[in-house]
Amino acid sequence: MSAPLLTILLILIFLALSIPKNMAGKPWRQQLALMGMSFLVVVLPLFVYFVSSLLVYDLQWQGACRFGWLDCFILTKLTLAPFALMATYALYRVEVLKDKSLTDRRLVLGIYVGALVAVPCAVFGLICLQPYVWQLVPLYVAVWYVVRAVQIIRRSALEFANYFWITLATIPSWLISWFWSKHIYESLPTTPPPTCFVVTAASTGHAKLVGPFVEIERRGAAFRANQQLVTFWKFENVWHQKFPRSHTRFRQIYNQIGPAIAARIKSPWLADAFYLALKPAEWLAQLCLHHTRARTF
Repeated sequence: MSAPLLTILLILIFLALSIPKNMAGKPWRQQLALMGMSFLVVVLPLFVYFVSSLLVYDLQWQGACRFGWLDCFILTKLTLAPFALMATYALYRVEVLKDKSLTDRRLVLGIYVGALVAVPCAVFGLICLQPYVWQLVPLYVAVWYVVRAVQIIRRSALEFANYFWITLATIPSWLISWFWSKHIYESLPTTPPPTCFVVTAASTGHAKLVGPFVEIERRGAAFRANQQLVTFWKFENVWHQKFPRSHTRFRQIYNQIGPAIAARIKSPWLADAFYLALKPAEWLAQLCLHHTRARTF
């Protein structure tokens, strides 16, 4: 399935999830309000919960994990997905369907479990992840669940044992998440991967053409690099210092397409061709570096 068709399909699914079953026959303003509420309590939280797990692919080596194995929780939180879905259904009943039947054990415990899961996820995001706008989603969801849980638990007649057993039921998921996080972290390489994927692949050509090579320390690890790779590394450092915003955007795109291109450079002859094709860019980078040094002195 092509990317546009997949995008359209996802949009249609999310729109369908935003349409509550109790909106039929209501004025259009009430219908829009119910759809908006459904989007806030169901679609957006679940979308962020599941899609954010893809951020684990940014952890390409152990040094990228500022908090060690804990950073891998961005993926392993999926072990709590059954409880997240249970909580979402309960919040949907309360906020969208306006279900106030506090005698329903599933509803009360669903809201309680929502607070139990949402708060650690929100704290993890605030502490361990880089600040992004989407992090406001787990934050408001956690606050929402906590407020509703306090209100509902006070009014509910459920005994303490119910909350005890549902809390106990979440422990295996937390333990699996912990072991899984440690496994992912330990499976990561201890040295950083190359950042100039295509240039690194091009340096695997015939040594007489792409050489000579030198040993260089970069990001705390030793690398064997040719002059072309060293030039691009130096240029990227200057680019990052002078124009961090455009450099970040470039890296976001290049980190997606660079490894795919580099993976196709499998023969020395093809590496030679890429090395020669990159020469004009290398000369331009050297010119920029020379101009930068000239302005510094």
